[in-house]
Amino acid sequence: MSEQEKEPILSRIERLETENRRLKRGALAFVLVAASVGLMGQTTQRKRAPAPPAPPPAPALPKNIEAESFVLKDAAGKARANLAMSGTGPAFKLLDANGSALVTISLNDFAPGGPFVLLSDPQHHAGVTLSVLENAGSQLSLTGERPDVQAHMSVASDGPSLLISDQEGFSTSIGGAQVGRNGQMKKTSAASIALYNKDHKVLWSQP
Repeated sequence: MSEQEKEPILSRIERLETENRRLKRGALAFVLVAASVGLMGQTTQRKRAPAPPAPPPAPALPKNIEAESFVLKDAAGKARANLAMSGTGPAFKLLDANGSALVTISLNDFAPGGPFVLLSDPQHHAGVTLSVLENAGSQLSLTGERPDVQAHMSVASDGPSLLISDQEGFSTSIGGAQVGRNGQMKKTSAASIALYNKDHKVLWSQP
Protein backbone atom coordinates (compact mmCIF):
# COMPACT_ATOMS: atom_id res chain seq x y z
CA MET A 1 0.00 0.00 0.00
CA SER A 2 1.36 3.31 -1.02
CA GLU A 3 2.00 6.17 1.37
CA GLN A 4 -0.84 8.14 -0.16
CA GLU A 5 -3.28 5.33 0.59
CA LYS A 6 -2.00 4.87 4.20
CA GLU A 7 -2.27 8.52 5.13
CA PRO A 8 -6.12 8.79 5.20
CA ILE A 9 -6.39 5.53 7.12
CA LEU A 10 -3.89 6.68 9.76
CA SER A 11 -5.68 10.01 10.05
CA ARG A 12 -9.00 8.25 10.56
CA ILE A 13 -7.49 5.95 13.23
CA GLU A 14 -6.01 8.95 15.02
CA ARG A 15 -9.41 10.71 15.01
CA LEU A 16 -11.09 7.61 16.38
CA GLU A 17 -8.55 7.29 19.20
CA THR A 18 -9.01 10.99 20.02
CA GLU A 19 -12.79 10.62 20.12
CA ASN A 20 -12.47 7.45 22.24
CA ARG A 21 -10.35 9.28 24.79
CA ARG A 22 -12.91 12.11 24.91
CA LEU A 23 -15.74 9.62 25.45
CA LYS A 24 -13.85 7.94 28.30
CA ARG A 25 -13.20 11.29 29.95
CA GLY A 26 -16.86 12.30 29.55
CA ALA A 27 -18.07 9.00 31.01
CA LEU A 28 -15.73 9.38 34.00
CA ALA A 29 -16.92 12.94 34.57
CA PHE A 30 -20.56 11.77 34.39
CA VAL A 31 -19.89 9.04 36.96
CA LEU A 32 -18.22 11.54 39.31
CA VAL A 33 -21.11 14.00 38.95
CA ALA A 34 -23.72 11.27 39.59
CA ALA A 35 -21.84 10.05 42.67
CA SER A 36 -21.59 13.60 43.99
CA VAL A 37 -25.32 14.16 43.50
CA GLY A 38 -26.09 10.89 45.33
CA LEU A 39 -23.88 11.81 48.27
CA MET A 40 -25.42 15.26 48.46
CA GLY A 41 -28.89 13.71 48.48
CA GLN A 42 -27.98 11.36 51.32
CA THR A 43 -26.46 14.22 53.32
CA THR A 44 -29.61 16.29 52.79
CA GLN A 45 -31.80 13.40 53.91
CA ARG A 46 -29.68 12.91 57.01
CA LYS A 47 -29.89 16.60 57.83
CA ARG A 48 -33.63 16.60 57.33
CA ALA A 49 -34.24 13.48 59.50
CA PRO A 50 -36.95 14.25 62.08
CA ALA A 51 -35.76 14.88 65.64
CA PRO A 52 -36.86 12.40 68.32
CA PRO A 53 -40.07 13.45 70.09
CA ALA A 54 -39.62 15.41 73.29
CA PRO A 55 -40.58 13.60 76.51
CA PRO A 56 -43.99 14.54 77.87
CA PRO A 57 -43.95 17.16 80.63
CA ALA A 58 -44.15 15.89 84.20
CA PRO A 59 -47.64 16.15 85.67
CA ALA A 60 -48.10 19.10 87.98
CA LEU A 61 -48.50 18.07 91.63
CA PRO A 62 -51.14 19.81 93.70
CA LYS A 63 -49.79 22.07 96.39
CA ASN A 64 -52.63 21.33 98.79
CA ILE A 65 -54.84 18.27 99.21
CA GLU A 66 -58.02 18.62 101.22
CA ALA A 67 -60.24 15.77 102.42
CA GLU A 68 -62.08 14.59 105.50
CA SER A 69 -60.09 11.33 105.68
CA PHE A 70 -57.14 9.51 104.11
CA VAL A 71 -56.75 5.71 104.02
CA LEU A 72 -53.45 3.95 103.25
CA LYS A 73 -53.79 0.39 101.88
CA ASP A 74 -51.23 -2.39 101.37
CA ALA A 75 -50.73 -4.50 98.22
CA ALA A 76 -53.60 -6.80 99.28
CA GLY A 77 -56.01 -3.86 99.53
CA LYS A 78 -56.19 -3.89 103.33
CA ALA A 79 -56.33 -0.57 105.19
CA ARG A 80 -53.12 -0.10 107.21
CA ALA A 81 -53.30 3.58 108.18
CA ASN A 82 -56.08 6.09 108.66
CA LEU A 83 -56.03 9.85 109.08
CA ALA A 84 -59.44 11.32 109.81
CA MET A 85 -61.50 13.55 112.08
CA SER A 86 -62.90 11.65 115.06
CA GLY A 87 -65.59 12.70 117.50
CA THR A 88 -63.05 14.50 119.70
CA GLY A 89 -60.63 15.82 117.06
CA PRO A 90 -58.13 14.73 114.41
CA ALA A 91 -56.67 11.23 114.81
CA PHE A 92 -54.01 9.18 113.01
CA LYS A 93 -54.08 5.38 113.37
CA LEU A 94 -51.70 2.61 112.27
CA LEU A 95 -53.45 -0.73 111.77
CA ASP A 96 -52.13 -4.30 111.77
CA ALA A 97 -52.99 -6.88 109.08
CA ASN A 98 -56.26 -7.65 110.89
CA GLY A 99 -57.35 -4.02 110.90
CA SER A 100 -56.73 -3.47 114.63
CA ALA A 101 -55.33 -0.05 115.59
CA LEU A 102 -52.02 -0.55 117.43
CA VAL A 103 -50.83 3.07 117.27
CA THR A 104 -53.13 6.05 117.75
CA ILE A 105 -52.11 9.70 117.79
CA SER A 106 -54.96 12.09 118.43
CA LEU A 107 -55.72 15.63 119.52
CA ASN A 108 -58.57 16.23 121.94
CA ASP A 109 -60.54 19.36 121.14
CA PHE A 110 -62.65 19.19 124.30
CA ALA A 111 -61.64 19.96 127.89
CA PRO A 112 -59.15 18.89 128.99
CA GLY A 113 -57.70 19.46 125.55
CA GLY A 114 -54.32 18.30 124.34
CA PRO A 115 -52.44 15.58 122.47
CA PHE A 116 -52.83 11.88 123.26
CA VAL A 117 -50.78 8.85 122.15
CA LEU A 118 -51.80 5.21 122.58
CA LEU A 119 -49.69 2.10 121.87
CA SER A 120 -51.42 -1.26 122.20
CA ASP A 121 -50.86 -4.97 121.62
CA PRO A 122 -53.10 -6.77 119.06
CA GLN A 123 -55.44 -7.96 121.85
CA HIS A 124 -55.62 -4.46 123.39
CA HIS A 125 -54.57 -5.78 126.80
CA ALA A 126 -51.14 -4.26 127.36
CA GLY A 127 -50.57 -0.70 126.34
CA VAL A 128 -48.77 2.58 126.78
CA THR A 129 -50.54 5.94 126.91
CA LEU A 130 -48.94 9.35 126.85
CA SER A 131 -50.85 12.59 127.17
CA VAL A 132 -50.31 16.27 127.80
CA LEU A 133 -53.73 17.62 128.76
CA GLU A 134 -54.76 21.12 129.71
CA ASN A 135 -54.43 21.85 133.47
CA ALA A 136 -53.48 18.19 134.05
CA GLY A 137 -49.79 18.23 133.16
CA SER A 138 -48.07 15.36 131.39
CA GLN A 139 -48.96 11.72 132.13
CA LEU A 140 -47.52 8.34 131.22
CA SER A 141 -49.33 5.06 131.89
CA LEU A 142 -48.12 1.49 131.31
CA THR A 143 -50.66 -1.35 131.53
CA GLY A 144 -49.86 -5.06 131.57
CA GLU A 145 -51.91 -8.05 130.44
CA ARG A 146 -54.36 -7.23 133.23
CA PRO A 147 -55.73 -3.71 133.69
CA ASP A 148 -54.94 -3.76 137.44
CA VAL A 149 -51.23 -4.29 136.74
CA GLN A 150 -49.99 -0.89 135.84
CA ALA A 151 -47.62 1.98 136.47
CA HIS A 152 -48.74 5.57 136.24
CA MET A 153 -46.48 8.61 136.32
CA SER A 154 -47.61 12.20 136.14
CA VAL A 155 -46.08 15.64 136.44
CA ALA A 156 -48.70 18.21 137.41
CA SER A 157 -48.60 21.71 138.83
CA ASP A 158 -48.63 20.33 142.39
CA GLY A 159 -45.61 18.09 141.78
CA PRO A 160 -44.63 14.69 140.32
CA SER A 161 -46.10 11.34 141.35
CA LEU A 162 -45.63 7.64 140.58
CA LEU A 163 -48.17 4.90 141.30
CA ILE A 164 -47.44 1.18 140.89
CA SER A 165 -50.01 -1.59 141.40
CA ASP A 166 -50.05 -5.39 140.97
CA GLN A 167 -52.62 -8.11 140.33
CA GLU A 168 -53.20 -8.62 144.07
CA GLY A 169 -54.30 -5.05 144.54
CA PHE A 170 -51.20 -3.89 146.43
CA SER A 171 -49.76 -0.58 145.35
CA THR A 172 -46.97 1.90 146.00
CA SER A 173 -47.20 5.66 145.71
CA ILE A 174 -44.18 7.94 145.46
CA GLY A 175 -44.45 11.74 145.68
CA GLY A 176 -47.58 13.81 145.12
CA ALA A 177 -50.71 13.70 147.29
CA GLN A 178 -51.12 10.49 149.30
CA VAL A 179 -53.71 8.93 151.58
CA GLY A 180 -52.66 9.14 155.23
CA ARG A 181 -53.28 6.49 157.90
CA ASN A 182 -56.43 8.35 158.92
CA GLY A 183 -57.76 7.98 155.38
CA GLN A 184 -57.36 11.68 154.63
CA MET A 185 -55.44 12.98 151.63
CA LYS A 186 -52.31 14.92 152.50
CA LYS A 187 -49.89 16.96 150.50
CA THR A 188 -46.49 15.23 150.30
CA SER A 189 -43.12 15.94 148.73
CA ALA A 190 -41.33 14.06 145.96
CA ALA A 191 -39.37 12.21 148.72
CA SER A 192 -42.57 10.68 150.22
CA ILE A 193 -43.51 7.03 149.76
CA ALA A 194 -46.54 5.02 150.89
CA LEU A 195 -47.43 1.32 150.61
CA TYR A 196 -51.09 0.21 150.39
CA ASN A 197 -52.85 -3.15 150.74
CA LYS A 198 -55.57 -4.42 148.42
CA ASP A 199 -58.16 -2.37 150.35
CA HIS A 200 -56.02 0.71 149.79
CA LYS A 201 -55.23 0.94 153.49
CA VAL A 202 -51.79 2.31 154.40
CA LEU A 203 -49.33 -0.43 155.30
CA TRP A 204 -46.36 1.88 155.69
CA SER A 205 -45.51 5.46 154.75
CA GLN A 206 -42.57 7.80 155.07
CA PRO A 207 -42.55 10.58 156.02
